[in-house]
Amino acid sequence: MLRVGALLVACTVFAGACSSDDDLPAASSTVLGSTTSIAPNTSEATSSTVAATAAPSTTAAPTTVATTVPETTMPETTVPPATDAPTTTTPTSIPATGPCPGDGPVPAGATDSVTIDGDIDGDAVADEVTSYSLAGVPHVHARLAIGQQSDVELPLGFADTVQISFEDFDHSLGAPTPPPVAVLAIGAGNAGSAFLAFLTLTRDYCIQPWTTGGSPFSIRVSQQGPYTGLFCDRGAGQVHYSVVTAEQQTGGDWLVTTSEIKHNFTAATLNPLPDQTVPDSPGIPSQYGDIVNCDHAPLFP
Repeated sequence: MLRVGALLVACTVFAGACSSDDDLPAASSTVLGSTTSIAPNTSEATSSTVAATAAPSTTAAPTTVATTVPETTMPETTVPPATDAPTTTTPTSIPATGPCPGDGPVPAGATDSVTIDGDIDGDAVADEVTSYSLAGVPHVHARLAIGQQSDVELPLGFADTVQISFEDFDHSLGAPTPPPVAVLAIGAGNAGSAFLAFLTLTRDYCIQPWTTGGSPFSIRVSQQGPYTGLFCDRGAGQVHYSVVTAEQQTGGDWLVTTSEIKHNFTAATLNPLPDQTVPDSPGIPSQYGDIVNCDHAPLFP
């Protein structure tokens, strides 16, 4: 009688897997009175090798049979070495994504150059914004604290250059990081009037004027009648910027139309608010034909 020993060999290899989730223009002008960090789940390869044990031979008379199970080795499974997680950028380490139009310094031939300092990219570090004239054309140039530069022509009004200042357009009282400021550019008009334009950075951190519907967006401030102006309404920790127009009616009262300005980077929209009728008074021109209650002082005191 022949008895044969048998060997059962089992090998199980477990491999890990990991996954990751990934997570501030111009044809016809519109002139009117805003990384996961792959935290690599490093799965170290587990290789299991079980050496088979030869079964003892069993001897039976008159015949001897030796049965041997050959040694089986499972192939080693290798997981690629862990990769360091990429660093998530912070507002103070914004990459220079240019090049932007006019990505060099202010040209040597510039005249009427005026520079102001303010945070226009939201990293809480002051940047430089310069207005100047080149060959009779107004320009606005921005140099960010991170070094990136951009420049844009800004024909506005009748002057060779524009005056610039900052407006805390997206002001939010108590915000942990104050929103970036917008640049207000003012170009001279004829007597008793001026033209205003806002500029901010694009998604590529290039200075550009706002547009609406794909056309340049500007506001004519006028005390010539009908009166048009820029009005700021402050309340509840916010500042609401609006274009206002006052036109006198037959009976002497004034019809006041108001459109609040909103923007997404450099694309502006106007949201009409309910019209109002106000009685005639000597204060109508200064109330509706100027810059009122904003960061910039009135143009016509």
